[in-house]
Amino acid sequence: MTTFELIVQPDAEEPGAAEIFVAGVVAGRPYHFLLDTGAARTTLPYDAHTATYPTAGNHRGSGVFSAFHEDLITVPRVVLGPIVRTDMTVIRTSGQTSGHPLIGMDLLKEHCLLFRFGERRVWVDPARFTVESSLNQELWLDKAAHPYVSVWFGALEAQAVWDTGAGITVVDLDFVREYPELFQEAGSSTGTDATGMSMSTPMFLMTAMVIGNIAFPPQRVAGVELSGVNARLERPMNLILGYNTLSRADWMFDFPQRRWGASPVAGE
Repeated sequence: MTTFELIVQPDAEEPGAAEIFVAGVVAGRPYHFLLDTGAARTTLPYDAHTATYPTAGNHRGSGVFSAFHEDLITVPRVVLGPIVRTDMTVIRTSGQTSGHPLIGMDLLKEHCLLFRFGERRVWVDPARFTVESSLNQELWLDKAAHPYVSVWFGALEAQAVWDTGAGITVVDLDFVREYPELFQEAGSSTGTDATGMSMSTPMFLMTAMVIGNIAFPPQRVAGVELSGVNARLERPMNLILGYNTLSRADWMFDFPQRRWGASPVAGE
């Protein structure tokens, strides 16, 4: 098997938004994971299985709304389709957070991945000739391996994290205030971050943009104050690209070689 399936769960209240889940196995036990390229580390819940592992350290993390501290544990084996990792150190939630188990970049960053959301499938390390001609963009990864891509509004370049864990694209409200001509107010919605914390957020209709030579039409985005998160990042982000954007293209990421590319989905 060279692929794994994407389980897409549409948002009941926000058209076009969705969460992306995958079926994984940890030490022989199945888990239903949120696939989250915006998360540095894979996360497991505190349950009867994970409680048997001794603490291997502590981790401080954050979502877009709140921060958290959790234990680290080392599990003997994690499997996601053809991806297998042994003796992997992951986060174990303590009950402080209520989010889903996550597959993070620690499991994905050593592979070349082809994401086809329309087919609800990811190809792992596909034959080079099938993707190398499309890997025409330089990929920037921070120390936590968060993938950054450039977003263009005309001649204006914005920095965006490519985040399969985001159900909808998020824009930093500082960016909205700096470039109000790119946004129209569009009501409000309730968003949930990686910690499980929910908050009402203003919504905007964002103007058309270009990512990787593909034109994306205007779309709804959630406005969030990202200044606190950005203060801790090597490269501040203006946007977090979520499912309503990602689903409009096929995406190829060669994480080890730090290259990426995208191609339009038929009919888009």
